Amino acid sequence: QPGQPTTTPVEGSNLLNKIIREFGISAAYAQQATRQDEMSITLQPGEGAEVKLVMQKGATANFAWSAPSGSKVNYDIHGDGGGENISYEKGRSVSEHSGAIEAAFTGNHGWFWRNRGSSPVTVTVKVNGSYSDIKRMM
Repeated sequence: QPGQPTTTPVEGSNLLNKIIREFGISAAYAQQATRQDEMSITLQPGEGAEVKLVMQKGATANFAWSAPSGSKVNYDIHGDGGGENISYEKGRSVSEHSGAIEAAFTGNHGWFWRNRGSSPVTVTVKVNGSYSDIKRMM
């Protein structure tokens, strides 16, 4: 019939399925893009805590965290999931930090803080971007 594609139905279906699958992934990112959270954690002297975002590969989350003026913590921004691990950045004796995490792979991406001081420190992290959950790891 005139106007019919010259590809076989199987090839056409595979191409269409691939386009839908890729579009569906993009739509999922767009739906997550408006998430925003804030979490505070008090660390006793010597104590560490970890907060992770559940992210898809390529997703981005903006963050800013801080400890009260004069308080300092060590931090490690990293990710894990699906048998993969990555370290994004580390710092020592810092009272605040901000930036963005772009997930290198699908999994949990976030922060580990440790209080090396002699007094309790409360760290507050604010995040927004493409992630499906924020959780304190135990």
